Amino acid sequence: MSAPVGPGTRRTARLVALAAFLVFALTGGGRIAGSDEVTMFELSRAMLHGRIDVPEGATLRGPDGRFYSKNTAGQAVLAMPLVGAAEFAARAARFRDEKAVLAARFGASFLNAAITALLLAAFYAFARRLGVKPRSALAATALLGFTTPVWVYAKSFMADPLQALGLLLALGNAALASAGGARALPDERRRLLFCAFGAFLAVSVKLPMLPIVLLALTALGFRRLSRWIIPLAGVALAGLGHLAYNLARFGNLLETGYGAQASAGGFSTPLPVGLYGLLLSPGKGIVWFAPAIVLALSGVAGMLRPRAQSREPRHGEAAHNAGVAIVLASIAGLVEYGTFEQWAADGSWGPRYLLPLLAPAFLGVAFALDHATRARKRLAWALGIAGLVVTLGGVGVYFGAEMRATGDYPYTMAMNDPRFMERSHFNPRYTPIVVHWRMLAADLAAHARGEMPRIGAAGAADARLGISATDQQALVNAIDVWWLYARYAGLPGAPLTAAALALLASAIAAAVATRRAAAAEEAARA
Repeated sequence: MSAPVGPGTRRTARLVALAAFLVFALTGGGRIAGSDEVTMFELSRAMLHGRIDVPEGATLRGPDGRFYSKNTAGQAVLAMPLVGAAEFAARAARFRDEKAVLAARFGASFLNAAITALLLAAFYAFARRLGVKPRSALAATALLGFTTPVWVYAKSFMADPLQALGLLLALGNAALASAGGARALPDERRRLLFCAFGAFLAVSVKLPMLPIVLLALTALGFRRLSRWIIPLAGVALAGLGHLAYNLARFGNLLETGYGAQASAGGFSTPLPVGLYGLLLSPGKGIVWFAPAIVLALSGVAGMLRPRAQSREPRHGEAAHNAGVAIVLASIAGLVEYGTFEQWAADGSWGPRYLLPLLAPAFLGVAFALDHATRARKRLAWALGIAGLVVTLGGVGVYFGAEMRATGDYPYTMAMNDPRFMERSHFNPRYTPIVVHWRMLAADLAAHARGEMPRIGAAGAADARLGISATDQQALVNAIDVWWLYARYAGLPGAPLTAAALALLASAIAAAVATRRAAAAEEAARA
């Protein structure tokens, strides 16, 4: 079995989580605004009071006349403690009506900051367990966390970061468990339990993750089929949860709420179109939104080399099995989402459906950086800088504001229309990458002149967003961070600026400590 992670690696992973969370907290939007996000938040609130019906929105009417979310309940269940704490804090502060809901949303909106920080810590630990050197593992972690859409979705209340964490836990632990000997050692059993938890988490949060997770479990190998029992039990438990939730909502075990989208008719996009859209299109292509992913091709190829060529056979076996699983899970995801009628997952930033596949793919990036040539290191720097620039546009401007500014929202076509948002998807002139930066540059210039949006206008608040139509239009020119939203609402600037600077200083200190911890690991290996 691969050598156990030492205290140095565990310390570095904890620092990775701390530094990442501080960055995500600093740049968080503090808002829950998308239709699915709001409905999931409302479902979590309802569950705190023993119900599963929610206000009408992105919902379906059940046989009892009440409205139910079409989405699965996994994220809402996990979010309940944070949502409950946020509601308690809002009541304690004596907020009322819409302000109380907005305050509760603010607290709950940081759920994915914590989830994504855990994702990056787990990624670093898995890369090290698979034999990657500390500095290469840390570099790949930084590329994954801050030069891809992962950062943008850390600001959201969407389920994609949870899917990503579950898939990585399933695949990584399966690969490490596969490198065990003939007997089920305690560490192997622990790995299998974590693998089962990851599979349960990913499938519970989103049922279409099922085929991707099953292929990720091929990292277990087939030499000992008994290893599959515990992980498959996690998958089965998630399936039972879906059946029970379907029955509670619609009185039918097999009714998911997605109707035709859950049938073969929902997968009507020609695969070449979907693959081009997800991989290469200017509006959604992963190579533009996460440029460093191109390094994964050579890295995964290295993982798949014969095990005898590995510098450590036990590492080599786990890495080989992980590489096989990465390839199979990625193919499954590309085929599934590339044929889905709404392959672009609008509205969203970049190819949202591919987000769970990024962490496994970036394990390949970690291997590509290990023993990289000077030319490859230069390429990695260039790709990383390009990805950071692209991602900062998505972090700085909320994609909902960009869609309003360009006229993509409110929608004028059905989402299953082949021409839906065609211009934004396929015309380089209208790619969100360019539009976001154009808007961000204009917003920064306006803020520098002291021209900030002002919200709090009189008028009926929108039931979903909790603010008036006038305020919604004003926020098209907003910079998407919570401490500026608070200023737009009239809160004093000095304490908000102080809080932001304190978070920034803490994040820098944690990042420096993380780099030093990785360097200490490197020195300990010498």
